[in-house]
Amino acid sequence: MLKHIATEDVERIAQLAKAARDARDVILSEVREQDLGQPKPARGEHNPAAALGLDPLPFDHPARKALRQTIAALSTDARRELQALVWIARGDYGAAQWDKAFADSASIVDLPAAQLTSEADLHELLMKGLYELKLS
Repeated sequence: MLKHIATEDVERIAQLAKAARDARDVILSEVREQDLGQPKPARGEHNPAAALGLDPLPFDHPARKALRQTIAALSTDARRELQALVWIARGDYGAAQWDKAFADSASIVDLPAAQLTSEADLHELLMKGLYELKLS
């Protein structure tokens, strides 16, 4: 299924994303929930920091920088496969729609690494995408 990036490389990127998320969470652990400016939902899962992505983590933080540089070093097609994995994990496409998800990722002109690295849940999404495709 994956032609432009190895499963091991996706897993390595997922681990870098987890390290960046963990670093972000350390920064946010000191912030009171009400200071995040998000209204508390009536019910369901409540994670007010989810909408922040990795923004609280400084752009030059070593964990964020390693993730960004690793993704930027990939070919455009490899980044498109990462984006397709994210979409499948989110449920935008089913696993059987891999070819369509990959084709649709071409609509994002030269998929920048910053788009993928701004996703706080990138680790979980990549791992779920691999799982959905039965690659992990």
